Amino acid sequence: MEEYPRQRFKLFKPRRVHPEEKVRTLSTQERKSYINAVLCLRSVKPALYESVVRGTSSRYDDFQAVHINQSSIIHLDAPFLAWHRWFTWTYEETLRHECGYNGSQPYWDWTLDAHNIETSPLFDGSDSSMSGNGVAIPHADVRKVNSFPGRPISVSVIPAGTGGGCVITGPFANITVAFGQISPDLNAGILNNPHNLEYKPHCLRRNLSRRVADAVLNADRVDFLLSSPNISVFDQVLNVGVPGRVLGLHGGGHHSVGGDMGDFFSSPGDPIFYLHHAQVDRLWTQWQQLDLKTRQYSLVGTGTVANYPPSPVFQLNDTIDLSKLSPEGPRPIRDFMSTVRGPFCYEYA
Repeated sequence: MEEYPRQRFKLFKPRRVHPEEKVRTLSTQERKSYINAVLCLRSVKPALYESVVRGTSSRYDDFQAVHINQSSIIHLDAPFLAWHRWFTWTYEETLRHECGYNGSQPYWDWTLDAHNIETSPLFDGSDSSMSGNGVAIPHADVRKVNSFPGRPISVSVIPAGTGGGCVITGPFANITVAFGQISPDLNAGILNNPHNLEYKPHCLRRNLSRRVADAVLNADRVDFLLSSPNISVFDQVLNVGVPGRVLGLHGGGHHSVGGDMGDFFSSPGDPIFYLHHAQVDRLWTQWQQLDLKTRQYSLVGTGTVANYPPSPVFQLNDTIDLSKLSPEGPRPIRDFMSTVRGPFCYEYA
């Protein structure tokens, strides 16, 4: 049987990178080791206590809460790629230090599942998968409206998937997600809603959509992304899409899984989030390596979502932070532009 994630990246000791043989698959035991570490993290005492965020009951919940809290400054803006690189790496490090995980963070190569996501071994519901689809609930396509003052309204239609309900198969069946169910839309009122971090316990939901995966996550779209001549085009193809398509590759990964993964704010509630963002990071790394001199430190955009509210162009010395997920506090974004500099020392196989 084909195994996920077919490839993975490897973390090495700080400041020393060694060439290693490429690993095309994870063994069943390696998959279970990763899954068990994620389940372990859901039982570790949180760092964000009730006085900070009501409802966090584990270190896993901490990550979801921080992502929700910073969503207005880490999406559709300059920090997006570097912040999520640091966030995913910190998650992997936490799996290591808190739960004894000694493998590497897997990534999800979407292209291998673009035409058959519903039958992918990643989502087949076995004990070595990332769990299955949600229970089938008949529903219509989702209309997603993005609107900000002084900007044209953007309307996207997300094709209905084949699930929609609770995940009841695989290792993450019947888990409780602490936060989420915020809104499919994006506007100033939702971004600034103080209730976004309210404790809303619910089952993990998925709504796998072959229609989204087939249209957005295919190899042609990935090749087109990697052919981007500059960071502006790369960001457009990744996050906004191309003419005639309603989603970029980043959004396509979220909405092909749907359910909690389709929530702009709280998507880290689904463990597949981290495999998805490792893939985003992998493609950014590949694109950078095609012209390191020009692309290593390329940034585009401001420090607020879709530049709302209007903010200055983000510079390499401007800082990002992970709140209590990282004891280091805010650091310049330039520290996170390479996988082999700053706190990082990993490569993709």
